[in-house]
Amino acid sequence: MSEPRSQKQRRELLVRSLRAERKSRVDVAEALRQRFRVNARVALRYARGWSQRQAADEWNKRWPDELKTFKSFSCWEQWPSRTGNAPSFDNLAKLAELYECAVSDLLADLPNFRHLDTAANIQETAPAVRKTDAGLVVPSDSAVWAMVTGLALPDNFVALLMQHLGSVAPSEHDVLSTPRDRDRAYHRLVGFLRSWAHTMYRRHTLRLLSWAASVAGLPVTTDGDEQERLASVLGASSRLDTRTIGHIEAVLWHCRRQDYTLGPQAVLTTVLAQRDLARALLPDCPADLRPQLLSALSEASRQAGWLSFDLKQFDDAGYYYEDARTLAHQAENAGQGGLVLCDMSFLATWQGKPRMGIDHAVAAGQWADRTDDLRLRALAVDMAGRAYAADGQRDACLSALDNAHTALTRADGQAPSYSTYDEALHISIRGECHLKLGEPDRAISYAQQSLKVLDRSRARVVGMTFVDLGEAYVQRNEIDEAARLLSDAGDIAASHSSARLTERLVKARVSLQPWQHTAAVRALDDRLTSYGLA
Repeated sequence: MSEPRSQKQRRELLVRSLRAERKSRVDVAEALRQRFRVNARVALRYARGWSQRQAADEWNKRWPDELKTFKSFSCWEQWPSRTGNAPSFDNLAKLAELYECAVSDLLADLPNFRHLDTAANIQETAPAVRKTDAGLVVPSDSAVWAMVTGLALPDNFVALLMQHLGSVAPSEHDVLSTPRDRDRAYHRLVGFLRSWAHTMYRRHTLRLLSWAASVAGLPVTTDGDEQERLASVLGASSRLDTRTIGHIEAVLWHCRRQDYTLGPQAVLTTVLAQRDLARALLPDCPADLRPQLLSALSEASRQAGWLSFDLKQFDDAGYYYEDARTLAHQAENAGQGGLVLCDMSFLATWQGKPRMGIDHAVAAGQWADRTDDLRLRALAVDMAGRAYAADGQRDACLSALDNAHTALTRADGQAPSYSTYDEALHISIRGECHLKLGEPDRAISYAQQSLKVLDRSRARVVGMTFVDLGEAYVQRNEIDEAARLLSDAGDIAASHSSARLTERLVKARVSLQPWQHTAAVRALDDRLTSYGLA
């Protein structure tokens, strides 16, 4: 292969090689910045392999109400020169989401004057810092952080909070390694700020509440008046109204849709932020609004469980699902409870516990039957069918699938459902079940039907269906076609953060080991290697 001649070719080669080594976007950008002498914002765009126009196109897909052109990116990248324009904090936050980095990574090339601070209680050398999963950079010394934030919090509280953020390692006596522990730390922060709000100047308080939201990863997408209104609600929950709860519900619905396309890592932080916000509002919620807020909180926990499940963080998923189920029961929301139990069934079946999956699916069906939601009823029956297949109960599986199809047929034109379940997903699950039952011909037939009607924005489901189809062709010893389909799944896995999809793809590739020297499998390996998946 000839040496790349252009700088663009050299950049692309560097990006491919570093990503194949599983380097993060930020690490790749830093290498580009050093090698090609570009600023941080340019380097992070290069790390995605995008031109300015492509970056603008990706922006517009995510935020169609805030359209940008390539000129916007050009101005942001030229800043702080006189020919550029400084991006707003909101735009920086969106750029960070687009480039999969922290806001601070976008500003890494700007001057740093920390060394000029001669305060007696700051060490001569700059304190060590660490990036959190939420993209926040905080010092590793709790006393320094307490001082620079201006919060003047007790040292033990700051240490607890910093463990919640992942900035420092927990002590032996106070481990924040589970969602339950992180909940405890966050609630202490919110309680402190809510009580403090009554003793501070209003503008200062709003700024601190906004800071608290950014700590939790809450995207600042509302205008100033809406931010102020939400902050006032945090300061006095008696002002809570349906509009505030509707805002939480709308963000969660957007997260659900975004997860379809981009995967769990793109939205988990936002979902947890909405969950924290809802929990902060719950103690003083008026009685007439409590069921609605509890339902929204249950949905936030359910989504956190689903996203954790898709990241293969199964213990976390179980915690969030149990929380979501409890909240749904407190809200006396049978539909939400049934939806959570469907997810719990899927989790158990995926973990190789199909009998538990059957139990959860049956319970889900019982709660769904208390509603008029036919789609939810169909989903519950299909979850049972999936678990029956995993347990080798063919007749029970096929009976459940037929019953689910009947319910879906009756659900056409139904009012909005708790579930986004539809015919395309049902057909995909039918194919998956036949694959588990060792019936590749039927699995292929259903998977092909599903791919014809699946909404391509549901990238995870499409990718999983490609894997099902590929594995079915492996069972029929049609290796060239299997390798082609797994390559298609690799294209999706490369831009989607589903750890489950990647795991299934890797396992499917292992099944091709006897044919690893064929041209088709070598081409598959090359494709997966270029994506860092092999």
